[in-house]
Amino acid sequence: MPEILLGVSGGIAAYKAVDVMRILQRRGHGVTVVMTRSAQRFVGPATFSALSGRPVGVDLFGAEERPGYGHLELARSHDLALVAPASANTVARMAAGLGDGLLGATLLAFEGPVVIAPAMNTRMYLHPATAANLALLRARGVQEIDPASGLLADGDIGVGRLADPVDIVDAVEARLAGAGTLAGRRVLVSAGGTREPIDPVRFVGNRSSGRMGWAIAEAARRRGAEVTVLASNVDLPRRAGIRYVDAPTAADLHAAALAEFPACDVLVMAAAVADFRPGAPLEGKIDKSAEGRLALDLEPTADILSDLASRRERQVVVGFAAEHGPAGLERARAKRVRKGLHLIVHNDVSVEGIGFESGENAVTIIGEAGEETVERATKDVCAERILDAVAPILAATA
Repeated sequence: MPEILLGVSGGIAAYKAVDVMRILQRRGHGVTVVMTRSAQRFVGPATFSALSGRPVGVDLFGAEERPGYGHLELARSHDLALVAPASANTVARMAAGLGDGLLGATLLAFEGPVVIAPAMNTRMYLHPATAANLALLRARGVQEIDPASGLLADGDIGVGRLADPVDIVDAVEARLAGAGTLAGRRVLVSAGGTREPIDPVRFVGNRSSGRMGWAIAEAARRRGAEVTVLASNVDLPRRAGIRYVDAPTAADLHAAALAEFPACDVLVMAAAVADFRPGAPLEGKIDKSAEGRLALDLEPTADILSDLASRRERQVVVGFAAEHGPAGLERARAKRVRKGLHLIVHNDVSVEGIGFESGENAVTIIGEAGEETVERATKDVCAERILDAVAPILAATA
């Protein structure tokens, strides 16, 4: 199993790094811990050493203050580096490339994938300097596990809590599974939900948040792909290293997809596209008092996915089927065949807790060669499994 280098930086969340380490161990990973001096004020090295059965790295220099090469050995002997928690100070030092401590020097020498899980006060996390440092790290290929929101140690309420240890380990394993497998490939992802105007202020839309499409795009980027996202009304942070094209309506999405599709290797249509739109949107706002009852004349929108699938040459085409109820799986199977898709991803939106706004999903990935069910998991994990299913098809079409 892979060897994980766990960097622990200063902050009250340092105690949660013990849980992260234990979960990694239970899943069969070897874990070596390196602590900053600030981290030792919250959790002692003896705790990690006793539970890991390994020495804990704390000093760049040895007991006699002589230069050594321990940081190089740590960098060579591990498959992935995880910094959890990553304090604002540690994030800043990583962005600046400082190597005056054991963790910093090891990360500078480390050539494998790096994952960080920030944890800090909300105001520190949202400060422009921290935002810029995180953006710089992401542009260098570092994967950030977004912090959670809630009650913080100082009594504030907001974003900045360390992500759940299970989610952190899930992200680590997903990164290990997919590192570099899409290098040199171009991946086109649609995300969100289209909005079809009724008048200048009203629209026909749906509840899609874009979270699943965002997760797929970020997973593809982590695997080395050049990623373009066609974003339909998505209010989520945009990541450095991913290109975004706004496409608010079905017609906009269709036009953008037609323009981008010829150059891509993989298309994943995760957006919820309206099946109907008002036939004649009004130029002025409808006056409720004057109209009374309102009847809408709806016309069908273009079937974007079928159109693109019919134009494919070498591209792998993946669709989504957000169904409601137990009969949805069979409808998804028929949809894959009818539209001529390599894969279709079925999810039942009637299941409580995994709706559009949720960070979790449960999907069945359906292809010609068979099906794979992903039980309830984070959307990041689902995204990785979808890309795992894409990989052999992409290799066969190359």
